[in-house]
Amino acid sequence: MKGWERFVPYVRPYRLRFAQAGAAMVVVAASNGLILFLLKLVTDGVFLQSDILTAKGVLTPVLRPITEELALGEKTNVVLIALAVPVFMLLKSVAGYAQNYLMSWIGQRVTQELREDLFSHLHKLSLDYYTERRAGEILSRVTNDLSMVQSTLQFAPLYLVRDLLTVATCLGVLFWRHARFATMALLVAPFAAAVLIVLGRKMRDASRSSQEIMGTLYHRFQESLQGMMLIKAFNYEDGATRRFKEENESFFVEMMRYLRATALSGPLMEFIGSLIIAGVIYMGGLEILRGRMTPGDFAMFAGAFFVAYAPLKNLGKLNSELQRGLASGERIFEILDEKPRIVQSPDARPFPGLTGSVRLDALTFRYPSRDAAALHKVDLELRKGETLAVVGASGSGKSTLAQLLLRLYDPAEGAILVDGADLRSLDIRSWRDRVGIVTQETVLFNDTVAGNLAIGRPGASRADIERAARVADAARFIEALPEGYDTPLGDRGLRLSGGQRQRLAIARAVLREPDLLILDEATSNLDSKSEAEIQGALDTVMKGRTALVIAHRLSTIQGAHRIVVLEAGRVVEAGTHRGLLAAGGVYKRLWEMQAGEEARAA
Repeated sequence: MKGWERFVPYVRPYRLRFAQAGAAMVVVAASNGLILFLLKLVTDGVFLQSDILTAKGVLTPVLRPITEELALGEKTNVVLIALAVPVFMLLKSVAGYAQNYLMSWIGQRVTQELREDLFSHLHKLSLDYYTERRAGEILSRVTNDLSMVQSTLQFAPLYLVRDLLTVATCLGVLFWRHARFATMALLVAPFAAAVLIVLGRKMRDASRSSQEIMGTLYHRFQESLQGMMLIKAFNYEDGATRRFKEENESFFVEMMRYLRATALSGPLMEFIGSLIIAGVIYMGGLEILRGRMTPGDFAMFAGAFFVAYAPLKNLGKLNSELQRGLASGERIFEILDEKPRIVQSPDARPFPGLTGSVRLDALTFRYPSRDAAALHKVDLELRKGETLAVVGASGSGKSTLAQLLLRLYDPAEGAILVDGADLRSLDIRSWRDRVGIVTQETVLFNDTVAGNLAIGRPGASRADIERAARVADAARFIEALPEGYDTPLGDRGLRLSGGQRQRLAIARAVLREPDLLILDEATSNLDSKSEAEIQGALDTVMKGRTALVIAHRLSTIQGAHRIVVLEAGRVVEAGTHRGLLAAGGVYKRLWEMQAGEEARAA
C-alpha cells in the first residue's frame, strides 16, 4: 500500500460517504453469508425431510403462526426459504447500488480536485520547468495518468473492501461449520500472496515504463499536428510515421509485459482455488460417507468456496489495477512535488510604480540546460520615459533580457534594480501588473476578442477595452467582425491575419497601462506593409512611455533614445542611431547587411 498515503488528504473530507459505502459493502458481504445459510436449510430440509426452522426453534415465534394459518405443513421450509431468497437479493441489490454510486462519487470528486491542483500547480511552476520538458509528456500525465488514477480510486476500494469482506464472511462460515477444512484451505494463502506480490512488482514497473512512453507518443502527435505544413512541404510524412511506429512498438512491448503479468495472475489464482475445491470435495465426501457431516453442511461449506471464488478472482485482477494506479499516481505526484525556482521572499513589498529607472547591474545569466552564459556582465540603464532598443544577431541574448525583466528567471550573478531596489525584493505579481509585453509570436486564447484583451487587466470595462483597441489601431477591424468585440476567435486566433493578431497583442499590453512596455521583435513576422502599419501603432503606444524594444529590423528603432548592441551575451556598443553608424562598428555592419538584403529583395 506504499504510495497510497498521498491520496489520504484528498479522500479524508469524504470519509462519511466512504463509511456509508463501507456499510453497504458489509450488507453485500453479509447477504452472501445469509444465502449460504439458506443453502444449508433448503438442502437439509429437502433431502433429510427435517423441519429445521421449527425443530431447532429458529424464528419459531414468528414463523409458526404464519405456517399454521397457511397450512403449509411439510412445505414450510421450502416455501419460506423461497420467499427469503428474493428478499435477501433485493437487500443485496440496494446495498450494491449504494456502494457503486458512493464509490463512483468519491472517485470523481477526488479526481476533480487532483485535476484542479495539477492545473493550478503547473501555473505556479517557473518557466524553466517547461523548457526542460516536452509538452506531450506533461499532457500525458494530466490526462492518461489521471484517468487511470480515477479508475483505481473508483473501483479499487470497492472491490478491495467488498470482496475482502465477502471472503472473510465465507471463511467465518467455514470455520463455524468445520475448522479443520477451513485451516486446510488457508494453508495455500501464503502461496497466493507470494504470486500476487511478485506479479504486482512486474506490473507496476511495466505500467510506469509504458506511461513514460505514452508521454513520448503524445509529444509526437502534438509535434506533427503543429508542424503539419512543414512535414508536408518537406515530404517528411514517411519519416515522421517511421519514428512514431518505432516508439509505438516500444509502448506495445512494455504494455505486453504488463498484460502478461495481468493475464498470468488470474489463471494462477483459479488453479490455486481449484486445488482447494478439489480437496474440499474429496474430504467432504468422506465425511458424509462416515456420517460426520450432513448434506446441508457440505453444501454450505462448498457453497462458501464457490461464493468466495469470484471475489478471490477479483482480488487477483485488482492487484493489476492497483499497480497501474500506483504507477500513474507516482507520475502525478512528481509534478505536484515540483518546486518553482522563482520564489517570492516572505518580506517582498508591493511595487508602487516606476519613478526613476530600471538598471541591470553586472548581470550574468545562464539557462539551466546550457553551459555557456546567455548574458555576461551586462550593465544597462533604462530611464523612465525613455525608449531603449536592443539589437544583435540571433542568440546574442536579446529575448533573455525580456524574460529576466519579467522575472521569469533570476540572474546567476548581478541584479536588476528597479528604482534602486533589487527586483527579487518586490512582489512578483505587483511588478508584472506594471509590465506590458508584445512578443514575436502572438498568443491568443479560444475566447472572444474582448476576453483576450482583458487577460492583461481582468475586470476592465468595455470602454477601456475599446480605448486600448483604438490606440493599437485595431478598432476598425474588430468592429467589422460578425459580433464585434464579442466575436469568438477560435483556437489560437487563426481566423485573423498576422497583422490583426499583432494589433490585438498591442491592445492587450496597452490596456494594462504599464510602467514598462517590452516589445520583443513585435513586427519581425510581418510583411513590410503590415510592419509599417503596426509600427505606426507602436509609435503611438510608446510615446511618453518607458519602453524596451528588442528589434530584428533596425529600420524600426531609428527613433529610439538609445540603442544597445549585444554580441554573444555582452554589450559591445551603445549610442544613438546616428552615433553608432558614425562609429563604424557592429551596428553599422548589421545596418549595411540588412540594407543590402532589402535592396536585393526589392
